[in-house]
Amino acid sequence: MRCGGDVEGKGAFVEPIILDNVNNQMRVAQEEIFGPVLCVIPFKTEQEAIAIANDSQYGLGAALWSDNINRVHRVAKQLEAGSVWVNNYNEGDMTVPFGGFKMSGNGRDKSIHAIEKFTETKTTWIRLHR
Repeated sequence: MRCGGDVEGKGAFVEPIILDNVNNQMRVAQEEIFGPVLCVIPFKTEQEAIAIANDSQYGLGAALWSDNINRVHRVAKQLEAGSVWVNNYNEGDMTVPFGGFKMSGNGRDKSIHAIEKFTETKTTWIRLHR
């Protein structure tokens, strides 16, 4: 552990934590953690980083940092995630579809792409003359 992780008060609350020297065989790297946890997994090549990121049954979101726009497009295209953030994390609004790949969900919330999911259509046939 690099820093953080102290338990705060009652319940299941922890301060943000950075875990270093994580590998993809560790449970913390394989589960979706909805909390302030950063797992640092070292890699040497771009392809190794992509393989590590995709080696999961989940695919809700991914983030990458780079000043190379060609690399950004190349890597983002290969990541198996519903959202890919570049040089930021967790941006978005109601006009952009949101959802995951693999075990992180099927379908999308938000935006026009989700309207059908929340709509019940009805057809009414009326004969106006005989």
